[in-house]
Amino acid sequence: MPNKNQSNGVAVRQHSSPRKFSPSGIKGCTSTILIGLLGFLCGILLVNWCKVGVFSRCGTQGSCCKEIRIGSATAETLEEPVEMSESLAEKDKDNFIFVGIMTAKKFIDNRGLASHRTWASNINGKVMFFSSEGSTSSYGVPVVALTGVDDHYPPQKKSFMMLKYMYDHFLDKYEWFMRADDDVFIKGDRLDEFLRGINSSQALFIGQAGTGKADELGKLALSADENFCMGGPGMIFSRETLRRMAPHISYCLRNLYTTHEDVEIGRCVRKFAEIQCTWSYEMQQILYQNYKEEKGSFKTTLKNKEVQKAVSLHPVKDPDYQYRIYNYLRSVKIMTEHQREVQLHRDMASMTELIQDGRLPSEPGLSQPPNLRKFRPLSGKEVIPWDFVARSIYSQFNNNPRRGIDESVKGALDELVNQVIMKVNKNAHLRGRTIDFKEIQYGYYRLDPMNGPDYVLDLLLTYRKYRGRKMSMNVRRHAYLQQAFLPVEMREEPGYVEQNSSGVGAKVKSWLKIFAGNSETSQIVNKRTEFIDIIMPLMGRFKIFQRFMNNFEKVVLLPKENARLVLVLYKSKDEPEALRFTLDLVQYYQDKYGKDYIEVVQTDNEFSRGPGLQLGAGRCSEDALVFFIDVDIIFSASSLERVRLNTKRGTQVYFPIVFSQYDPEPVCFTGSPHCDCANSECVLKAEDISDAAGYWRQFGFGIAAMYLSDYYNAGGFDLSIRGWGKEDVDLYTKFIENFYYIFRAVDPGMTHIFHTIKCSETLESAQMVMCVNSKAQSYASTSLLANQIYSNPEILRRLETYSMNHEL
Repeated sequence: MPNKNQSNGVAVRQHSSPRKFSPSGIKGCTSTILIGLLGFLCGILLVNWCKVGVFSRCGTQGSCCKEIRIGSATAETLEEPVEMSESLAEKDKDNFIFVGIMTAKKFIDNRGLASHRTWASNINGKVMFFSSEGSTSSYGVPVVALTGVDDHYPPQKKSFMMLKYMYDHFLDKYEWFMRADDDVFIKGDRLDEFLRGINSSQALFIGQAGTGKADELGKLALSADENFCMGGPGMIFSRETLRRMAPHISYCLRNLYTTHEDVEIGRCVRKFAEIQCTWSYEMQQILYQNYKEEKGSFKTTLKNKEVQKAVSLHPVKDPDYQYRIYNYLRSVKIMTEHQREVQLHRDMASMTELIQDGRLPSEPGLSQPPNLRKFRPLSGKEVIPWDFVARSIYSQFNNNPRRGIDESVKGALDELVNQVIMKVNKNAHLRGRTIDFKEIQYGYYRLDPMNGPDYVLDLLLTYRKYRGRKMSMNVRRHAYLQQAFLPVEMREEPGYVEQNSSGVGAKVKSWLKIFAGNSETSQIVNKRTEFIDIIMPLMGRFKIFQRFMNNFEKVVLLPKENARLVLVLYKSKDEPEALRFTLDLVQYYQDKYGKDYIEVVQTDNEFSRGPGLQLGAGRCSEDALVFFIDVDIIFSASSLERVRLNTKRGTQVYFPIVFSQYDPEPVCFTGSPHCDCANSECVLKAEDISDAAGYWRQFGFGIAAMYLSDYYNAGGFDLSIRGWGKEDVDLYTKFIENFYYIFRAVDPGMTHIFHTIKCSETLESAQMVMCVNSKAQSYASTSLLANQIYSNPEILRRLETYSMNHEL
């Protein structure tokens, strides 16, 4: 029985009453001092002799290389002292904890596989999975098929036989034994740190104490002072506990009182090991059971404070989230090491400055202390502007200066604040206070390309003091934060395309072409060559159609690309001659290249884009790859290649993000290099995709590629929608509702040439808002408009007068 005055792993020294002073004891005391001094000198001589002699003669016959103990590990006959720490660490890893995961046949190669490939590799010992008789894994998961055990619920026999297997095969090889379910995630480093502070030689049964649900009280055969360790988040046995309990497992299986296997294991431990589960309240945070999410898997609570501190997380029923949690924890570790490296660079720079009044020549961004003035612009153009963040983002880098906060920005701010709060609370237990984050009131951020992102945040925090005079209050604090970039690293990735030319330069050039979207990506191995039906509705706009056909001839007709154009023609009241001119032009191309490349569908219906595209799609086979396009789009051969690569029948559709040109009039007014001017008419260069020439149409969904079978499966266009816009958003939503993957990416080979947008008064309110917003978006860049306003004092005076009148 353990001593009353001992806690888990912490011995309490018992002091005897002091003896009275006696003069007769002086002589004995002097002798004791002399003996102690002589022993001290002998010890010094022995240590120095061992330093010189022992390690230099280890491995020779008759040397004094006996067993050397460090902690719980041993090393015998060490031939190379340099290898001692590595061999000890490896031996220590193999003999610390054994984790047994209880699973079933149907979960071995999903939950079990996810656990085996993620957290199991970080356990300081061994992890094995226990299932029913005949169980195997197709992916190398270490499975123990328990004889005479099936997968029926409740798994009482399986749980007890798993512990019996640990006892029979591994009792003398490990200090600790853990039993857990297959939907748990265990942090190996935290488990190791937690158990290192506990005396493993004692009989201990560690877990989150349970007494049963409210409706089970009094029905589990437990007295008021009895408990059990909950099985979900895991239960931990010391070697001594397993040694006492395991020989009696057959008795425990014959005397079951409930259908709960964790209750019965607790009863068996209590009867034969004479201990019960730890009552400690802190075990709720150490072995964590997630009650905040209905279906578990930590989809929304992963960054919570209690989850960060936990040793095990339960439940994680979705195997995909095992990988998500694993990758997240690895990213946190990388960020911690990054922060540590930055601090070491700064310490080195400070010490160098103190010693020789100089600075380290390398990595100045890392060596310099945090400072928002690291970068000093030499001109107004070099000034890095700040974005303002509150409920929305206010930025000059987006065509919509005020917009919702992007998920990427939210994630970055959450991670940043989480790191700050963890650092602030690092020694909270010594200070008797904690600081909890509530929300960001507002903030500013910018990206310094030389040093890293800068943040100025106004944080609302909760200050809690739990020592002395206890108190809790809300406080606001400004945080000035800077994340430093690490030095640039160059890596060669496998998978580049071999070209006919030899040499490293050719390989790198080919590799870069693939990832830069170069038109020469036709050399990619396993290039897809599906036939593409390009469907385009058209009413009037003959000159624009001429430009489109010039591009179509260059991209499709001349190289004999595996594609064709399905043109749906409407009559135009405003341009009665346009229909005839269009048909004549089509006839010209058909005579020159053949009728297989262009098909014309005429209709007398009122123009509407959705019905027009569906009419054209009706001329294609059901398994056709269709590409919906507008007459204002100029595209390249690489764009058609991306249409093929980014669509997958039955699973994925492609909505490219097209570059949309601004109105040439304000852009070309000052003789901009982005324009081509001839005959007093200026147009923007089609190949120019700079910020000054246009913007990426993030909100546009009209250009799309999909298999026609998927189009019909999703429900197709809403044919009741008439006029400008909205039909594309409706189709996009239908694909989402039918669980298709939406692939969206900027396509540098697709450009929407500017044209004047006319918003009809007959449009519905939602369509009118979309039309007006699109018209305003296409006028000019935010920076150009801002410069025009600031350079015009009259506009500024009007704004000032307007503001004063509205304040009054």
